[in-house]
Amino acid sequence: MAGTRDARRIISWLSGIPGVEVTATTTTDHGAELAEKAGASRTVTGPLDSEGLSELILKTGARLLIDATHPFAVQATGNALMACRDTETFYVRFERPEVNPEGVIRVKSFMEAGDVASSLLGDDELVMHLAGVSTLGDVLRSLEPERVAVRVLPSTSSIEKCLQLGVPASQIIAMQGRFSAEMNLALLREYRAGAVITKESGETGGLPEKVEAASELGIPLILVERPRVNLDGEAVFSDMSSLREHVLKILRDIR
Repeated sequence: MAGTRDARRIISWLSGIPGVEVTATTTTDHGAELAEKAGASRTVTGPLDSEGLSELILKTGARLLIDATHPFAVQATGNALMACRDTETFYVRFERPEVNPEGVIRVKSFMEAGDVASSLLGDDELVMHLAGVSTLGDVLRSLEPERVAVRVLPSTSSIEKCLQLGVPASQIIAMQGRFSAEMNLALLREYRAGAVITKESGETGGLPEKVEAASELGIPLILVERPRVNLDGEAVFSDMSSLREHVLKILRDIR
């Protein structure tokens, strides 16, 4: 289950193992293209519930599912767990390491983040939303769209969603990262940011660079903490070497 940089690293490694075929699931066509470039034998695009995943596992004859979805994709992880249990398929989770920066405002949800941000803005300031288009609606429950600048992936669906929610076109930044602290700093200055909203997406998601830029300008950064999924008893890894060792053992056992 792909759609992240972590997943592409895993796909690239797996595709180099003789006799191994990799099917990658992604939510977007762009994600599928990246997975194919990384070496996936086939891709399946679009959201899959647990039943859809079970059908895909049976159709492809998959013996192992590696869940390398985003830390905030809790629904996808839940569906993967159910599908693996229903089909008696090995489940392995790659959980990117957490980053715990100091000097940030921690909240539990994007609705709460919007509430906090609305109380911090000066008269001529905007909120810089750096947490993806899927979370924007919750933030806008507390903020007028005109008070938000948002950075999203450069896809038609992302831009259209921003426009539908009322964000002015001049405040939609369509770019694909990971971004340097210098790039974040330039955007915060350009859009008169008075607060930043982002999520705990780890180092891979560019969190340290966002924190550094906000700190440089003395702008409060509101950090939405990761949701938790019960993975007790499951194989969960936060470093690639341990995951590879475990996966190789499974492959040896099932061959």
